[in-house]
Amino acid sequence: MTEFERRSVEIAADSLAVSQWSAIIAASALLASIVAGILAFITVRTIIGQLESAKWNALLSFEQDMSLRRERFQEIARELPESGTVSPTIKARLKEAQENYLNAVERLSSSILNGQFPELEMKQSYREFIALTIRDFPDAFKAGTALRKTLKLHERWQD
Repeated sequence: MTEFERRSVEIAADSLAVSQWSAIIAASALLASIVAGILAFITVRTIIGQLESAKWNALLSFEQDMSLRRERFQEIARELPESGTVSPTIKARLKEAQENYLNAVERLSSSILNGQFPELEMKQSYREFIALTIRDFPDAFKAGTALRKTLKLHERWQD
């Protein structure tokens, strides 16, 4: 075998070794990509589950806020004298408590209309609540009201 042939065989052997190592590295990179993809998928599913849980926690927060504000409104309403004469201070406190309660209902309505909660489930749970709120406070829902989202939701849910 001539020097040229021997050198050619060495170069071919070295090329084969480099080719084999590059195949091993490529296979390792592919395996790492697959593992990373699986981990990313699992992480995304976990995050979606946490977001779903957070959404329902937010709903519970809305409910608690509305309940506390309604209770506060009712406490002040019980303070009203039966004689019919109401002090301006109590009137102001009652109006403020009513506005706070209705604003909490408005925030819930806005969240439902913005798609933060599944509307079908919310309709089943809150349709009567929204209707009663509008019936209980008719003066607050007259033309030009700032509580437009609650009215819009009520109209949408009318069958």
